[in-house]
Amino acid sequence: MELLRGMRDKLDKYVDTSSEICISMSVQGSSVYDFCCFGVDNAGKLSDDRYMIFYNQVSSPGHEIRFVSGNHSSEFHIRLSELPISIERLVFTASIDGNGTMGEITKHNFYLSQNNTTQIAMELAGTDFNRERAIIAVELYRKDGWRIAAVANGFNGGLSALLKSFGGEEILSDVSGIDNTSQNQENSPVKDSSSVRDEKELIQDVMGKISLSKDKVNLEKHVVSLSKCIVSLSKKSGVDLGSAKAKVVVVLDYSGSMSRLYSNGTVQRTLSRLVPLGLTFDDNGSIDIYLFQNDFMKLTDLNLSNYENYVQNVIKASGYRMGGTEYAPVLKAIIEGGSYKKPGFLGFSKKTVAAEAIVDDGDATFILFITDGENTDRSETDNIIRKSSGMNVFIQFIGIGNEKFQYLKKLDDMSGRVRDNTGFTKMKDLDRADDNELYTNVLDQFAKWLRGLQ
Repeated sequence: MELLRGMRDKLDKYVDTSSEICISMSVQGSSVYDFCCFGVDNAGKLSDDRYMIFYNQVSSPGHEIRFVSGNHSSEFHIRLSELPISIERLVFTASIDGNGTMGEITKHNFYLSQNNTTQIAMELAGTDFNRERAIIAVELYRKDGWRIAAVANGFNGGLSALLKSFGGEEILSDVSGIDNTSQNQENSPVKDSSSVRDEKELIQDVMGKISLSKDKVNLEKHVVSLSKCIVSLSKKSGVDLGSAKAKVVVVLDYSGSMSRLYSNGTVQRTLSRLVPLGLTFDDNGSIDIYLFQNDFMKLTDLNLSNYENYVQNVIKASGYRMGGTEYAPVLKAIIEGGSYKKPGFLGFSKKTVAAEAIVDDGDATFILFITDGENTDRSETDNIIRKSSGMNVFIQFIGIGNEKFQYLKKLDDMSGRVRDNTGFTKMKDLDRADDNELYTNVLDQFAKWLRGLQ
């Protein structure tokens, strides 16, 4: 099988997971490359550093994983059935020792074989990366047996930074060879100041994009909360969420049942809290906004110039009427492109307006889909979600109010997808949720998708 970025599958479809398998990795390039297998627990952490298998530790305690080094290549011989139950995931990485970036390599190959026969293969090129110094290539993980996920993401640091991202600590030695780990641990920049520095960098970066003092006052507390949340989720997921770039799209339910939330200010307050998402992730600093009912309408982007009164000045002024609840038309427009009817003066003389697709092969598209009701077009929604599963897009559904959301709860079990590219979180009351709760619900599953865990 040819493994493509984002793909997941059951491993026992291709190999006998009770017998030994071999994973081969190689990089063609001008640098020196290190290959590593991290055996991590259910929190994504290297809780037992004996399961970091690389050139300096060539075997796990029970020889369940063995490392064989080659020229710009390596092999990992693995007996999955003998791994302790605490090892939930095996993460395979390639990193540069010294100068250079992964954008400069010719190619990276990954092969999974059994009995000298290749069963799964993946090839990546330097054009798949930029200035990253490492690649998180593939993960094997437990979920009703063993599964494989093609992460194929760049990582900004080298092997030492990878170790830190999995919760490990590099042993420091002085010139006499004495282990200084314990004496440095309390003031370790890896544990404490790195997190503070990251938060400060994120905050400074976003606040630097805000020029007006009134906007700084209005948004600073939300920017601070978002930055703290991003650092926390980065450590939890193992992906550098703060460096991620994505086109941010917010889709707002405009069915009749949402009327109270527009009139009492809940939607306006929520949009103001979402502004920092666009400033953090989207290169243009703005957020694409869509309203939907049985059809959809694309509005002016949400940005620093209009966020304060967006509901009154943009949504209510649009002339769009409330209706039913269908998810598919608006999702299809974002993913494939489409058209909508734009009301004229006093709602008359509607004209057809083209809505170009936002999803493409550039930056990922992150869709935040807020609704208070079940959809009436489940089959059509299934189809567009399946089609989008092979694309560079993640859809986070936020269900609000008292609805049971049976359809959204079952999305994880949807068959026929290349990759699970949806998340669902229920939030009964948006106003009662503090910033940390809101941002965590919005970003947690997106971070996992970026890492390839979805």
